[in-house]
Amino acid sequence: MGSHKYTVEFRIYGESLDPDSLTASLGLQPCRFHKRGEIRADGRVFEPMWAYCGPEERDWDSLEEGIDYLLVELWPRRDLIGKYRETCSTIWWCGHFQSAFDGGPLLSPDLLRRLGEFGAELFVDNYFSKSEDGE
Repeated sequence: MGSHKYTVEFRIYGESLDPDSLTASLGLQPCRFHKRGEIRADGRVFEPMWAYCGPEERDWDSLEEGIDYLLVELWPRRDLIGKYRETCSTIWWCGHFQSAFDGGPLLSPDLLRRLGEFGAELFVDNYFSKSEDGE
């Protein structure tokens, strides 16, 4: 494993969200979802949420590559997704898994422009772990 890996999900969440209806509307199978009233491990209630990471979950060597992959898939559905922004929040949820403190993601101007046009916030959650060789 390199010193940096990324995961990318597009998420829609909000109290009025019905994940089953959203799945049918977009014609995409989510990688994870939470329905109204589901209980978390800590006893709190999940906010309804629908997340998509593509046909299968994977790690990316480049954050740009992962976001671009999902943007290409979701771009034709952006107007439909935009209707959900009236009552829900949309976010690109990105996990940054690092075993070194140097480096990190680099995003091109073209990708930043397309992200802006898509209209969802970008969130990067950072995680530090030891590399496979124990360092």
